[in-house]
Amino acid sequence: MQQQSSQLNKPIDNQILQQEIRNGYNEYDIRNAWQATNGNMAQFKQFLQGIKNQSFIINPINQQFNDDIQVAMAASLTLHQQYIPFGKVRQNYIPCGLLNVGNTCYFNCLLQTYYFIYDFVSSIVKCKFDHINLQNIVDKRLINSIELVKNLQNLFVLMIGSDRQFVDPKKVILSICDDFGKALPIGDQKDVSEFNNYFLSRIDEGITYLSQSLQKTNNSQSQQQIKQQLPGQSLVQFPTINFNEQNQKSLISQKSLLIRQSSVIVENSIVYKLFYGKFAPQILIKGQTLSKDCQQELFNIIQIDVNSKSLIEGFDKYMNQAVEYKNDKDEYQQAIKQFWIQQAPQVLTFQIQRVEFNKEFGSFTKINSFFQFDKEIYLDRYLLQNQKMAKDIQIQNQQMRDRLKKIDQELSMLTQFNGNIDIIQNLETTLQFLRLQNQNEKQHPFYVDSNDNKTTIKSISEYYQHYIKKRDCLQKERKEIELKISESYNSLKKQKYILQSILMHEGNPDAGHYFAYIYNLDDQKWYYFNDIHVHEEIEQNVLKNAYGDQSNSKSAYLLQYVKEDNAKFAQNSMVKLKVFSTSEDQKRYLTDGYGLLLSQQQREFLNQDNEKLKQEVEQQKLIGQIEMIITKYIQYLEIANEKQRKYQQKQYPPFPVKPPYLENYAMYLKLKPDERLFKWTILDNAIIKIMPQSNGLFGQPGINEIVKTQILEEMNKLGNNKPQHFPSNQEYSNSIEEYKQALKLQCIIAYLFEQYDNNNFIEALQALHKYMKLAKLTNQQSFFYTLAINLKHLILLGIICKIMQNKNIGESELKILKLIIAFQMQEHFLYTEPKFWNDQLKNLIDTAINTYGANEKQKQIQEVLKPMIQNKKDVDICSLLDASSQNIEEYIQNLQSIYLEQQFENNLEDFLLDNLMTTLQRFFLIKTIQLLFENIQKSSTILDKKVILDIVGGIPQNK
Repeated sequence: MQQQSSQLNKPIDNQILQQEIRNGYNEYDIRNAWQATNGNMAQFKQFLQGIKNQSFIINPINQQFNDDIQVAMAASLTLHQQYIPFGKVRQNYIPCGLLNVGNTCYFNCLLQTYYFIYDFVSSIVKCKFDHINLQNIVDKRLINSIELVKNLQNLFVLMIGSDRQFVDPKKVILSICDDFGKALPIGDQKDVSEFNNYFLSRIDEGITYLSQSLQKTNNSQSQQQIKQQLPGQSLVQFPTINFNEQNQKSLISQKSLLIRQSSVIVENSIVYKLFYGKFAPQILIKGQTLSKDCQQELFNIIQIDVNSKSLIEGFDKYMNQAVEYKNDKDEYQQAIKQFWIQQAPQVLTFQIQRVEFNKEFGSFTKINSFFQFDKEIYLDRYLLQNQKMAKDIQIQNQQMRDRLKKIDQELSMLTQFNGNIDIIQNLETTLQFLRLQNQNEKQHPFYVDSNDNKTTIKSISEYYQHYIKKRDCLQKERKEIELKISESYNSLKKQKYILQSILMHEGNPDAGHYFAYIYNLDDQKWYYFNDIHVHEEIEQNVLKNAYGDQSNSKSAYLLQYVKEDNAKFAQNSMVKLKVFSTSEDQKRYLTDGYGLLLSQQQREFLNQDNEKLKQEVEQQKLIGQIEMIITKYIQYLEIANEKQRKYQQKQYPPFPVKPPYLENYAMYLKLKPDERLFKWTILDNAIIKIMPQSNGLFGQPGINEIVKTQILEEMNKLGNNKPQHFPSNQEYSNSIEEYKQALKLQCIIAYLFEQYDNNNFIEALQALHKYMKLAKLTNQQSFFYTLAINLKHLILLGIICKIMQNKNIGESELKILKLIIAFQMQEHFLYTEPKFWNDQLKNLIDTAINTYGANEKQKQIQEVLKPMIQNKKDVDICSLLDASSQNIEEYIQNLQSIYLEQQFENNLEDFLLDNLMTTLQRFFLIKTIQLLFENIQKSSTILDKKVILDIVGGIPQNK
């Protein structure tokens, strides 16, 4: 049975009060802290540290203030989640991140560190909830604790198997409530100890209730019975701090009061075993050999002073604290309070105190100076069971440290002769000077003509060697002692802990950002956790940033070590604990230790969420595509307007009707009087451009109706630029066929002139005949109809001109003349025939044969003109006229494919139109026209020359 120590309290000493005031604290808070801790200097310092590291974890017990906080927090979360980037897919073998839902980076880091503790995750994931009815529970805080466990379970399940790059911890955050059932606002926390105790106590409360309720019979029992202890267990509560009414004005005091009253952990629970240890403190009174035992203390996070420079040094200081002891005679004595670990947690957590008061500026500052910690530490030297051995080593080490101090003093003396002179360095310099004083160094600037210095040099050399030997001996002894100290605990290295998590802070005491480095024992890799951003990190960068330096504001704030037994479980198991695979990796997905924790129901929950993610990805992709479609549509509108402007500026030969612009189907529609179908067409082009697999608005099968509706909803936001009244399939089909027909007519014209220019008159006449039949079907006001009327006579005249220009009419020329007669007898556009045109055509052919024909001219004339004279068509020649060659069909198809397949924004231009108008412009500006005029003038057989001259002269260029 441990003996309880005497009281360690007394009214606060004025010297302590003034010292803490100089450290930046006000007198009111100092006296509160002294009273709250009963004058315990260690707790007093920690309490003041809590004031320095004020957090926004627990709000004052003020209902109106609390309600205002809840409204503000809800608004913050709602506003923040408007910008959540949904649809982010996690990279295979990379852990899941956490969404920052309103300045919650600190809590996200803690959650990630808890997630890497298998036993903790296991206890949460395996909880059952079906057997309880929350409506039967009166205690609001207990209800919230159960919901906290349930929400944390769902979060951990998602972190185990979600394909998401990050998941949302908002429900967990909103489940962390005070004793009144109000959610605690989680902000930029700095007081990690208080919040961590509170959070874990709520988790423990929820798990304990769920565990106990499972063991109850089906008979309904009161909530009070359920909350009773299990056999062999006891409730461990942190010391309650009582304040009077005046003290409750202090914000920090109220927060600490609420936390300490609510921080209840069930002894031997999983939370207790994992995170809580038990100290067995002892008081060592100065000048006495006996120690006095104190009341056992529960601990969770150990506070380490950053000025200790290293974790072990800071840990030693924490475990040996200077206090004032009040003995049985009511006298205060200086003493050391030693802490021995009676029960060690599986997870050992250290908080590095990097905030201190800057007297110069009168404010708190963050210390980013270098602070070293090892990847592996041993607790053996601090365990109560090793107390005797550890104390012996401490005594030996203390003796060696005392010797080290004397060695340092002696070494220091070598550099402080006659003020701050280094005696060894000065003797060495003197020797160098004396050695210059010889005949061989006369040219040296420091040579002095003097007597022989050998005796002096010998004497000084002896002094020099004496001090060198003394220094080397001291340094050698120092290294040997340091080695002995470092090896002194080699026999106490069984309780090994491995560094697993480093919580980092970047910024200043008032503001900053938290992120974490966490070591995965399975793959022996470090990972960087910064809210939604997670990636691998090399150890060199981790330690460099974590140790800290004055060049930046980034440094380690919280260190978490796990017991080697846990590490061996991860490393030696046939199944890895954490693989971080996604569902795409079917062979490894949920086959790790964490995945095997999941029930079938939890797996189905994951499967549903992953399917939902796929839909979100598709929806996100669709939203992006729709935005691109709208952008492309606006771009097409601008392009079309520019093309229209350029078309209207083009100068074409004077013609009764302006030709259609056929560069593409959309521009063809753009230049028609009604643009309605044009806008639908460029929208269709934009959709096909961005979503080629959709077949657009008019393809078969067409675009998905849901997608189409979403596109049209966005289009409705464009005002006057949006298309109106979606066309029917018949309307669209008729329009596209009209465009194809116009394109075909344009192609035939191009082919006709190409053959005409190359003197392929038979194919030219076949093309002309084909064109006439199609042009008849067009509107009488159209360009193609009007052009057909003009070409009917002019092509025939042109061919006759070219035949006469060659001055030779043989069998092939006679065949061409027969085709001209056959074409004329087709009576295309008969109502447009000029008076006496048939007679003049016969006269022209007659003149041509008579002028340039060979023998039997009259017979040839009769043979050519016979069908017209007898008004009976030559069947064979007419068949030749109708039989258009395969060349023209291929020609049309090739040109049509170029026009129909071009994307809207391509700068194709309507080269068929440009070529046609250029051809028409020069068609009759050829010498054969002049030759024809001369032959007409000279001919005595042409009856009425005026008819032909009127036809040719009707062309503006020939006037």
